[in-house]
Amino acid sequence: MSAKRIVGILIVAACVSVAAFSMRGMLTPYVSFADAMKSGEYVQIIGMRPKSAPVENMKGSFAFTLRDENGASLRVVHRGVRPQNFEHADRIVALGTYDPRGGIFAADRLLVKCPSKYTGEKQQ
Repeated sequence: MSAKRIVGILIVAACVSVAAFSMRGMLTPYVSFADAMKSGEYVQIIGMRPKSAPVENMKGSFAFTLRDENGASLRVVHRGVRPQNFEHADRIVALGTYDPRGGIFAADRLLVKCPSKYTGEKQQ
C-alpha cells in the first residue's frame, strides 16, 4: 500500500470517529429515571419542571427538579448556561449521567420544549 493511501484511510477514520462522537447525543436513548439511576451510562431523560420547585443557582451551574410522567422526581444539576426559554419550558430533556454519590443527574446538555414555540398563528 502506498503512503498516500494509508494517510487517506487514517484521515477518513479520524473523520468518522469525530462524527460518531459529536452525534453521541442524537444516538443516546431516552430512559426512565429509574433506568438512568441503575445504568450509570450516558442517557437522556425527559420530564416537567414543577413550577413550585426552586431553581438553585450556583457558580457556573444550576440545579432543578424534574418530574416524569409517573410522578417520580429527580434532581438535575447542569454545569453551564441556563437555556433561554427554561422558565417557560413545558418539558425538559437532560442528557448526562446519574451520580449515585450525590444522588443527582449530572447533565451536560439541556433541551427545552416550549409548546408555544411550535403552535402556529391563529387564522382569522
